[in-house]
Amino acid sequence: MTILTRSGRAALAAAIKAQPLHLALGEGNADWDTTHSAIFAFAADTVALPHRNLSAVTVTSLDYDPGEVDGDGAVVVPPTGTLYAAGTDYALDSAAGTVTRKADGAIAAGAQVFIGYHADRPAEDPAATALRAEVGRRLVEEVEFVTPDPAGGIVVPTGRYAVSATPTQHLFLRVRFDFTDAATATVREQALFVGTATDPALPPGQRYFSAAEVEDPGILLLLQHSVPIVRQPSTRETFEFVVTF
Repeated sequence: MTILTRSGRAALAAAIKAQPLHLALGEGNADWDTTHSAIFAFAADTVALPHRNLSAVTVTSLDYDPGEVDGDGAVVVPPTGTLYAAGTDYALDSAAGTVTRKADGAIAAGAQVFIGYHADRPAEDPAATALRAEVGRRLVEEVEFVTPDPAGGIVVPTGRYAVSATPTQHLFLRVRFDFTDAATATVREQALFVGTATDPALPPGQRYFSAAEVEDPGILLLLQHSVPIVRQPSTRETFEFVVTF
């Protein structure tokens, strides 16, 4: 059986390290990580909500009130109306954003209901080749070979690492955006690109590039969706990653 050895993985990491790397910021979709509620009518048996990738979905009658309980959980004001049950009164397709009335449930045909939900940010797409709404990108100038080390000084969500003097299969990257980079943008996605080509007429020392200044984005290597980051001219965001080959 053919395998990719650790030294082979280190060679891949070295080949990537030798190329221009840029970290791009994008605004994604403004509906990610937002909460919505509205009245919908079952004119047909299925209601198509205006968002996808839903969580915390509730379907209630229009007169529903959850009531109140005290600090010990005792009912102070009893609930009124109807809180419909998923699987019993309706079927939910969270990914597609649809609610389908069940014929044997408590929701009447044509009924109006109140639906509340949270629109989650979607999982990263392995087939993606670009950000959904790129704002700009910055040249990565801190790239190091690292090795897993429980006492290492580099801490990222995947663990602790120490800098290695010899090539390894792990690359650590740190990018610090300047005060004016993507100023006032709301960032919901980040991506690492290999081989970006920018407008050759730009100043040679330029490190941050707007989307319009990128002639060839290169190859998308790493993609991440995040909670919204509101950029401000008074702050500098730093992003740190360890990429393992």
